[in-house]
Amino acid sequence: MNVSQIQERITDKTRPVYTIRIASDLIGVSVHTLRMYESEGLILPRRTESQHRLYSQIDIERLQCIRIMIEEHGFNLAGIKAMMSMAPCWTIKGCSADDRNQCEAYNDALEPCWVVKTKADICSEADCTECPVYLEVTTCHNMKSFLKEHWKNA
Repeated sequence: MNVSQIQERITDKTRPVYTIRIASDLIGVSVHTLRMYESEGLILPRRTESQHRLYSQIDIERLQCIRIMIEEHGFNLAGIKAMMSMAPCWTIKGCSADDRNQCEAYNDALEPCWVVKTKADICSEADCTECPVYLEVTTCHNMKSFLKEHWKNA
């Protein structure tokens, strides 16, 4: 591996490197709380072959945003989830009318697209942890601008 490849790996914010224990320590919450956020669909940690959770720097930023929304703005998990579900993934992904009609993310306003079970053909085989919709709705400072930008085109 050459120097530029090493540098790229070090600076890749999407690379899952933090264990659940380290992530919980960085955010200042319990491991149980991180598991609850996952079960609510607010975070999608990657899994190792042995099913251990790993978090990326982007995941840590998303978790920081969740904590800020709860502690400083009084949101509950349902409110955060509803806000995340407002991202118009169908516009961002370029879904056809047929895709939209068969997709729960388009038809159900309470679940973010990465949580829904019935997805359009365009997303049926996709890895949601790599999707721009999931990756871009991560931090408090870009969530509002992200939603404004994409809702004007929806």
